[in-house]
Amino acid sequence: MAQRTVALCDGKFIGIESIYTVIDGKQINIPDKLEQLRAKSRNNELFCPCGCGANLVLVAGERNLREQHFRIKEGFDGICQMPVEGINSIDSKIALKCWLEDKLHTDDIESRVPIRTVSESERKYEFTFMSAKKKVALSFCNEYRNLSDDKFTILEQHSNGNSIIYVASGDKSETNGQYPEGLMKIQKRQGYCLLLNVDGADYSKAELTVVYYEKNAEGVWEKVNIARDKLSEFDISDSSQVMYHKHSLSDMLKEKQLEFNKHKQAIIYQRELDKIHAEEAWRADEERRKQARIKAEKDRKAELERREKERIEQEKIAAEKKEQARMEQERVEVEKRQKRQEFLKVINSGDCPEDRVLTDEGGRRWVLCEFCGKFAPASAFASYGGFGKLNKGKCYECSRNPNINTEVNVSEEKARQKQRYDPNICPECGGRLRLIQGPFGKFMGCENYPTCKFNRRVRKNRNVRVRTVLIVLYRGKN
Repeated sequence: MAQRTVALCDGKFIGIESIYTVIDGKQINIPDKLEQLRAKSRNNELFCPCGCGANLVLVAGERNLREQHFRIKEGFDGICQMPVEGINSIDSKIALKCWLEDKLHTDDIESRVPIRTVSESERKYEFTFMSAKKKVALSFCNEYRNLSDDKFTILEQHSNGNSIIYVASGDKSETNGQYPEGLMKIQKRQGYCLLLNVDGADYSKAELTVVYYEKNAEGVWEKVNIARDKLSEFDISDSSQVMYHKHSLSDMLKEKQLEFNKHKQAIIYQRELDKIHAEEAWRADEERRKQARIKAEKDRKAELERREKERIEQEKIAAEKKEQARMEQERVEVEKRQKRQEFLKVINSGDCPEDRVLTDEGGRRWVLCEFCGKFAPASAFASYGGFGKLNKGKCYECSRNPNINTEVNVSEEKARQKQRYDPNICPECGGRLRLIQGPFGKFMGCENYPTCKFNRRVRKNRNVRVRTVLIVLYRGKN
């Protein structure tokens, strides 16, 4: 980091860059200028610009191989408020000083020419360099935050007819699509921006980039390069115009703007064309979607009609089934009434039929007690049925009464016993039993089902199982 890079001498500011020049293409320190500043340093004629009153000493050799600067002379015990200038700033000013002397060929280039009073304030703007003979002034800005319209207006008002060349540091020239506020203030006055990049204090390595900023087809700010080369490749004309290979930068700017706008308009035109094609494709898709919606609506209506027909048909079938169920219910009710009438007729007559089981309209079996003569449900009888006595029996009351004569004819008892153990005769109704294959196997059921629900399991022959076991045991022994 450089020390103090400017000193106050004879009421003028002298920057450290003032001791540099270019002779025969070589960058050197000006011997006369160097010796003059050394003498003024020895005579205590160099002062700190901040106004602290400190004397400054020039630190510079015969060659520019070391960092050159001003420092405070020993013995000063005051407070100095001189800001420290960045190395990039001083290196840029050294390169620009060499460039001006190389291209203007004049010996009156002053550095850091101040404008002391600005609108009755203590603000101090300055020209970085100025040549009264060539009518050229140069303003360099290392920090973009220092670029202001107020500063440029003041410089223009105090230019005394000199043409102003605005140069800025190129280190932070990228905008990333954002509006380059500081650089646009230069572009509005100059038409383009001169961006300087340095590699130390070596004039031969300094590069100058000429750019301008414009919105592209996307509406994003873009840096457009006009020219880029060594600083030494750029000239200054007699009319104070910056030239590149004998071409004015203003003319090059116009050509570049024309090319950029042509390319921009081509992109915009292509986008408009693509937009038209996209709109046409969208309309075609919309028409297809419309037709699809119409077809879907037709299909929906057809489906609704089909469902309505199915509903009507189902309602018709349901109504028919309901009517059939009603008619069946009426038929059952009629049958129940008929059975009720027949049942009551039998009960009232006191005669028990022997050809069928006596049941009421609910399907309950009724039996006549042979001893007390009452009709009652079968659940109230201790015994009933048998040969010749299908609907007769003995109720629980009579069975529990010892005074009732329970003797029966031996022949009738034998017949009843025979009937009871006949495997083909139903013991409840006297009907024939038949073999039936059910979901859980074979069983014997009454032929009068569902009037009679008597059933009996079919037993397997135990002798067969015993013989099978004996055969297995016999074979096992052998």
